[in-house]
Amino acid sequence: MYKLDQLAGYDRSTILFSPDGRIIQVEYARKAMNRGSPSIGLKNKESVVLVGRRKRDVLVLPNRKVFAIDDHIGAIFSGYSADGRSLVNYARERAQVYRFIYDEKMDVLLLAQEVATLMHTYTQFGGARPFGCGVIFGGIDNTGPQLVYIDPGGAMMEWIAGVIGVNKEKAEEYLKEVYKEKGLDMTKDELIVTGLTALFIASEEKVDPVEVEIGISNDDGKFVIKTGEDEEIKKYIEEAGKKFDEWVNRESKE
Repeated sequence: MYKLDQLAGYDRSTILFSPDGRIIQVEYARKAMNRGSPSIGLKNKESVVLVGRRKRDVLVLPNRKVFAIDDHIGAIFSGYSADGRSLVNYARERAQVYRFIYDEKMDVLLLAQEVATLMHTYTQFGGARPFGCGVIFGGIDNTGPQLVYIDPGGAMMEWIAGVIGVNKEKAEEYLKEVYKEKGLDMTKDELIVTGLTALFIASEEKVDPVEVEIGISNDDGKFVIKTGEDEEIKKYIEEAGKKFDEWVNRESKE
């Protein structure tokens, strides 16, 4: 295993492999992603839910965390917000071009492939750097509910559920427990509560409702975005808070 000082120089460009086969700039981009606020994606047999924490300060209004790409597709990212917004805009453009050409909605997987190709391109030539964020796309298309994660290096994975951003390991540990017990048979309500609980675990605290943003695929396939201040979402936050307390108490005993 090579030490960091032995890799000096290999991190100056994305077109250089280190002696042990790594692209160091891509690893830096993953670190930027892992420092971002938590982003969570989950699905069951009929729905997709995206959950994220919006950054807020005393003098700054909460930023956007979940984005609509098309009527049926949403996206969420963690990492550098400028990079994430650029990818969101690119995805929106590709989705609308597809509608214009084929007069039908774009499959989630196909859209993710186009974005992944763009992200991978930025690891292949000098004078550029990888996107410092990871992206999760979710929605319902002709094949059913789809959830896809794209790594800063352009690698793409289809998910049942997952987390990116800070403390992803803790939140994914909780998701694994829930899915082992209930699997894809969870109701939409259970899906939302599970996502919110994972968000609290990743945040290591109960999140103020104004900082919560959720994207949900409705029964008609439309993707809608709501904040924690929405009356419909408040009941889910309350239930997730109880489950978070149970998790904390159990962890403290162990």
